Amino acid sequence: MDLKEAAALALSMTPRPVVEDVGLQEALGRVLGRSIAAGRDIPAEARSRLDGYAVRSEDLAGAAAAAPVSLRVLAGVFPAGYASETTVGPGWCARVLTGAPVPCGADLVIPQEKVFRRDDLVILEEPFPPGHGLIPGGGDILESEALLGAGEVLGPTRLALIAALGHVTVPVYRKPRVALLATGDEVRELGESLDGPWTYCNNRQLLAALVVVHGAEAVQLGVAKDNPASIEERLRHVAADLVISTGGMGRGDRDYVLDAWNNLGVELHFSDLNISPGKRSALGSRGGQLLWGLPGNPWAAQLVFEELVAPVLWKTVGIDRTQRPQIRAVLTSAVKKKKGLYLAVRGFLGMSSTPPTFTPVAGGEGSLFSRLRNSFAYTLLAPHVVEVAAGNEIQVRLHDFPLLARPILCQTDFRVGDASGGTGSGPILD
Repeated sequence: MDLKEAAALALSMTPRPVVEDVGLQEALGRVLGRSIAAGRDIPAEARSRLDGYAVRSEDLAGAAAAAPVSLRVLAGVFPAGYASETTVGPGWCARVLTGAPVPCGADLVIPQEKVFRRDDLVILEEPFPPGHGLIPGGGDILESEALLGAGEVLGPTRLALIAALGHVTVPVYRKPRVALLATGDEVRELGESLDGPWTYCNNRQLLAALVVVHGAEAVQLGVAKDNPASIEERLRHVAADLVISTGGMGRGDRDYVLDAWNNLGVELHFSDLNISPGKRSALGSRGGQLLWGLPGNPWAAQLVFEELVAPVLWKTVGIDRTQRPQIRAVLTSAVKKKKGLYLAVRGFLGMSSTPPTFTPVAGGEGSLFSRLRNSFAYTLLAPHVVEVAAGNEIQVRLHDFPLLARPILCQTDFRVGDASGGTGSGPILD
């Protein structure tokens, strides 16, 4: 099946996201499920920005070094957190600390460094405009203001804003549960002895990390042997929204995932893709559950996850943008491929120049993690392309980035090398 058709099919089968209320501590990195309005002015009243004296601007008219103004200081000090019924009348001022409500009658706060204090008098030698040194009521947030919309990713700053409104819980889209199964007689769990021709179960750990990075909850199903019965036993009763298996997807004598699916009544939607690596990948469904069969090659499994599974997870957690963040970069060495398949090429993204550069990883099509550990990008060449010469500008897809990075990575008006976000000379992040 064509990669784009497979992506559209998978998204069409993805259920609508479900909203739940969670505590603020649990909401970091989650996606807001309903819009939040302010509901109150913040601050509720004018407050001092600094330690100083609350005064009436009328009393400072004409103040100068040659003609200083003297004001009497009301008794006491007004700190933050204490409401005051005191009124500052003509010829008077009040000692206030940072964050304190500004007493009635005063319309500005003068920094303590700008006054001379003599007993119960302050002497001022310059005027200040109304509003100086204070935050007016509603100066940060107005009661009628719509603060956050559904679909926004909740980072520390947005959570602090919600906390400022007094919310104990926040509505977010529920995390989907993703069950992960590794297959293969040669695969061993972490911690087991490798005293034979075996390998550790790194694929499942890779996929588990990707699941969490994309906002879902990973559930481990262990390792199934290379026989249908073992795979069926692991998949028969799985309480999860998605099930992902890795390995056993070839057409060899011991590739049994599709056989197990058939025995379990899984409806098969496709079992081949026009992409390399990752051609032997499958999508099935059972009831409301989606099942993905990914290759045993780690890079192939990650690629199909990034291209097809990740957009499904984004939709499930309430993100309506299903395209992976991309950046335009200049290819540093030529890439050749056969016609008819998408080819994914891993590489290194150089951000020290404008425009950025993309250097393909030698042998990056394989499963050698030592060559890929510093690669956070790949380019996907279309089926009709057979060669891209060095020096050409290409679209590079970013991966391994958490949901918290999406608000900046997916801004269509953000340009590398242009801090203003305007029309700089760098390529557009789209």
